[in-house]
Amino acid sequence: MSLDIKDFIGKLLDKATEKGFTDAEIYMSGNSSLGISTLDGEISKFESSSGRGVSFRGTYKNKMGYSYSELTDEAAIDIIITEAIQNSEILEEEEQDKLFAGSENYPEINGFNEKLKNITVDEKINSTLLMEKSAKQFNDLIKGVDYNEFEYFESSVVIANTYGMNIEHKSNGAVAYAYSRTVKNSETKTGMEYWVGLDWDEFDPEKIGETASENAISKFGAQSAKSGQYKIIMQNTAFADFLEAFYPVFLADKAQKGLSLLTGKLNEKIASDSFTLRDDPIYPDSIRAVPFDAEGVATFNKAIIENGVFKTFLHNLKTAAKDGIKSTGNASKAGYKSPVKVAPKNLYVSSGEISKEDLLKKADNGIYITELAGLHSGTNEVSGDFSLMAEGFMIENGKITKPVEQITIAGNFFDVLKDIEETANNLRFVSGGVGSPDVYIKSLSVSGSGQ
Repeated sequence: MSLDIKDFIGKLLDKATEKGFTDAEIYMSGNSSLGISTLDGEISKFESSSGRGVSFRGTYKNKMGYSYSELTDEAAIDIIITEAIQNSEILEEEEQDKLFAGSENYPEINGFNEKLKNITVDEKINSTLLMEKSAKQFNDLIKGVDYNEFEYFESSVVIANTYGMNIEHKSNGAVAYAYSRTVKNSETKTGMEYWVGLDWDEFDPEKIGETASENAISKFGAQSAKSGQYKIIMQNTAFADFLEAFYPVFLADKAQKGLSLLTGKLNEKIASDSFTLRDDPIYPDSIRAVPFDAEGVATFNKAIIENGVFKTFLHNLKTAAKDGIKSTGNASKAGYKSPVKVAPKNLYVSSGEISKEDLLKKADNGIYITELAGLHSGTNEVSGDFSLMAEGFMIENGKITKPVEQITIAGNFFDVLKDIEETANNLRFVSGGVGSPDVYIKSLSVSGSGQ
């Protein structure tokens, strides 16, 4: 029988001390989710899952030992301790992990919405069906909604150690996606829309479905553009995807391994005055907001690049110690069995002060990029070079006009940062926790249908 979590933590830490560990830590994570998919007006998938696990680490004879368990009963305690001792004897690490005693203060995070939790399953199902229905009914050209899903999830983390740290955080959230398919004169186009959030009142399934279909229909008649240098405005979601492919250059562990061209460039100008990049783990109403990182360090809002100046790498305790500074609170674990790494939480480009419409007027003529493809194969995060398939619309006289496809944009990420003229005021996050407003880039190479 599983023990109460507090009892289990107390007994495991006491046992570790009794067995000779000079310090010890427990990281416990749990999660549950409900996924609903519909197809042709019927539920095609209904999945509910949950899980919980414990990772243990501690210093035994000056070496760090690790162990893991899905069980939280009396018998598991002895097994966890024994395995950690055995692992400490065979694992060879040049730099031993150090446990953290805890931050003096932690920010207050409103990461769990009780109203969202209490939405009934029937309401969630009906909303998912409505999302599909509104997408289909938007226009007679819509022939199907090939992917239509709603997911609700909850997660919790507890970190406790022999230094007295005992902190926990609960969060929940939801995501919804609709992908519409439209056919006209043997030409097939697809469009999508999504929602990510904590507030059920902000979830508008009809609008999501309609927007997905509208996006699909808007692509009809798309042609390639002539090759050349163009002014580019990258849509908020497209630039967020672009940034997500390159953010490892801002991670301290990458820099310390020689895998970032930003090494040695702290406090140097690396981007335009118009560009500020922040990581904010306490971003309001974010489904990824957390008061502490995977090592128990308090999180805070920080500028990575401020008005073009490179201010900081993102650090965990190990990378910070190596550079002789404090952690930025960016320790991350992909799961309770995963090692501690470095990652952002809510990474975003700061919004500007003008509207999307005014940004288009500033560009006057160019291309508005809405989608990028090949972000894994077409990018080199170390050199910054990229060559990506793209689609979007022409910008003519400050207005979005005809759709564009079968073009390739190419350049260098670090050059793009320097060529950003301005950002709009329409910040939006993609599901991976990276966000951006529309971004105006003064020049980018486009390969298309020839000169």
